[in-house]
Amino acid sequence: MSKVELVLPAGNELCLRAAVKNGADAVYLGLSKFNARMLAENFNEKNIFSAVNYCHERKVRVYVAFNTLVKNDELEDYFKLINVAYSAGADAIIIQDHCLIPLIRQNFPGLEIHLSTQATTVNSYSIPKGIDRVILARELSYGEVKAMSQKFPTEVFVHGALCFSYSGQCLFSSIAGGRSGNRGMCAQPCRKKYNNKYPLSTMDLCLLPKLPEIIEAGVKSLKVEGRLRGPLYVATVARIYHKYIDAYYQGNFKVDKKDIEDLMVVFNRGFTTGFAFNDNIVDSKSPKNRGLFLGCIKGGKLRLRAGLKIGDGVAIWINEEIRGYKVGRILKDGVEVEQAFAGDEVEIDTRGADDGSLIYKTSSVDIRLELGDEIKPVKATLKTNKITLPSFKPVENNSAVKIFAKVYNREMAIAAEEAGADVVYYDVLKEDCREVKNLVKKSRFFVYTPRIISDQRLVEIAEEIKQIGPEGVLVGNRGLLPFLNGIDIHLDYSFNCFNDVDLSCYPGIPIISPELNFREMVSLKNKRFIVMIHGDIVLMNSRQKLKAKELIDEQGRRFRVRNNHGITEILNWKQLGLFNKARDYVRADIKYFYIDVEKDVDRFIRIYRKILNFEPFDDCKIRKGYTTGHFNRGVI
Repeated sequence: MSKVELVLPAGNELCLRAAVKNGADAVYLGLSKFNARMLAENFNEKNIFSAVNYCHERKVRVYVAFNTLVKNDELEDYFKLINVAYSAGADAIIIQDHCLIPLIRQNFPGLEIHLSTQATTVNSYSIPKGIDRVILARELSYGEVKAMSQKFPTEVFVHGALCFSYSGQCLFSSIAGGRSGNRGMCAQPCRKKYNNKYPLSTMDLCLLPKLPEIIEAGVKSLKVEGRLRGPLYVATVARIYHKYIDAYYQGNFKVDKKDIEDLMVVFNRGFTTGFAFNDNIVDSKSPKNRGLFLGCIKGGKLRLRAGLKIGDGVAIWINEEIRGYKVGRILKDGVEVEQAFAGDEVEIDTRGADDGSLIYKTSSVDIRLELGDEIKPVKATLKTNKITLPSFKPVENNSAVKIFAKVYNREMAIAAEEAGADVVYYDVLKEDCREVKNLVKKSRFFVYTPRIISDQRLVEIAEEIKQIGPEGVLVGNRGLLPFLNGIDIHLDYSFNCFNDVDLSCYPGIPIISPELNFREMVSLKNKRFIVMIHGDIVLMNSRQKLKAKELIDEQGRRFRVRNNHGITEILNWKQLGLFNKARDYVRADIKYFYIDVEKDVDRFIRIYRKILNFEPFDDCKIRKGYTTGHFNRGVI
């Protein structure tokens, strides 16, 4: 059995040196564009050559992240930047959009391709051909990880920050905040306050105690999150995980409490073993780094839960205020000491904090940063092979204008049909689906599927579709596509269709990504796509359950929460309502339109039919209280 690989983040040169020095088998990093951590320092088109050379001289592999969605007018720059990584000798690239695989293979022979966790791989049927490794969704159970690792080379996250939403299925930062997580610019709305708490703030993953189980599941690579963290974090996590991977193969795996404490000191929001081990992932008290818990102030004193030395950093939590400083004086039994140990009662400067205030250790004089040698510059020489990209011919939509409506119950289906919906989408998992299919006569009857589907559930849903016999399917998960031959296919916006490569890659007709603005949509050569013009935009899809029916942020915005077959969905605080703006799409020869509301579906179908037929309609009053989404602004 080959030894499992340890992959560390390298947000800059110091972090890269820290990772290599402390035991990384590979590092992953980003360049100036097209990576999911655009807020990191990252590497540029020159020092990437030095970085790769530095790593290869020390037998460390380099994986370069190109794991964002790419607009049509960016494709050339995207492939030019891949050529930089390819020329530098990168061992692999990490991508989100699997539709780009054939073009990458054509232009960069021999370059490994890893599928990012941003691709939301939750079942084996969704793993595309041509992938050398798949980075699994962090929401998978241990059994699912093990099963998929028997079929494909897999990589799993073992340490670092988690997302509340399935990666690649989050529009919260984009729609509500204007910065897209799918473009590496996440504003972290999950770390904000809602309902006077932090119900979306996830703890940090720490699978160190579970390394034997993870390795025995057959995964190829263990990944640490943290391209926005500093070199001390990278060095400490690398050193400790490397130590215990070696211990596992030597047959003496036993985790020392001190190493867990060191991991907590360098950064943590509370540790969890995550969904793979059925652990809670949310701590709603605070989204901030804790450090190592030392104890509570009582009578001006502190009974230590862990050791403390002069020069250690501490943070005192006073309600939501945090006061941090380096310890300059420790009193034990009235005598100054250089250090104290767990169980000792001591006095330190509490900065005026009251009894009951929590104290954490946030740095340790014993945790030292060890960096490798400096990175020596090498000449950056680009390979001159010509990059070949497809030239897309216009694909017109000669159809009449059509309205496709999602409905949530039998009454809505009948109302949508009576209002003139061309297609009615109905939940394939509702018990009355077959009955409703027989009631809908004038509209075309499609079923829609969940976005998150396990292997077992996927086969069951495919069989259910076969038994129901709808005219078509609105597909939520790409793993279903191999089962749907001979049936009309529409694709949910969970597919993140963003450019003409995507439009030519998938079968059927997609709902185009709501992150594209009007100008970007009409610039697409292929006009056979569906535009969402009205209704609830799903901002987050999460495996984590929420008790609250709505989330109220500090601006007073109310985000509705619903459960969709075990998946928590968070909806935008305002419904999308384009109203007369929708006519601009018709003028641009875009003919298909999507409505998703839970009530009054017939009313909105009639309104939009009038609008799209260019009948007189004054939308001045009705459009108040709605958002136009990214119609004008789009995402950077």
